[in-house]
Amino acid sequence: MKFENNSTNCQNCHKPLLWTGRTKRSHQGRDVYDLDFRCDSCKREFCFRDGKLQQLSNERNPVAENLAMRKAEMDSIRTHRCPACGGPLDIWLTCEWCHERYLAEKGELVPKIEELLKQRKPLSEFYALN
Repeated sequence: MKFENNSTNCQNCHKPLLWTGRTKRSHQGRDVYDLDFRCDSCKREFCFRDGKLQQLSNERNPVAENLAMRKAEMDSIRTHRCPACGGPLDIWLTCEWCHERYLAEKGELVPKIEELLKQRKPLSEFYALN
């Protein structure tokens, strides 16, 4: 169904939108209908909500996507056992038996490098002492 009203024209190409459906929601104790539209020429989707035509974003949120990937990676790692002694790993990826620490990198357990902490130089080397 095409609408010839200027308020339901595509904001990108200014052509009439096609009505694709409606959704019912509750707003301040009464039922309100939101109308969904689609543009045939540029394939964008719109929603007519609260008297305004808004474009629906299909863009991905890179931060949320990265957090979801990290969570899935950590969940798969938690089922593993310690490669050194076979003990269970806690939520911080530390073995409860041998106390070895691990990092989760690309779906694998990698021993945490403590060497970098041991190589820290004292402050006296950075500042000239009189």
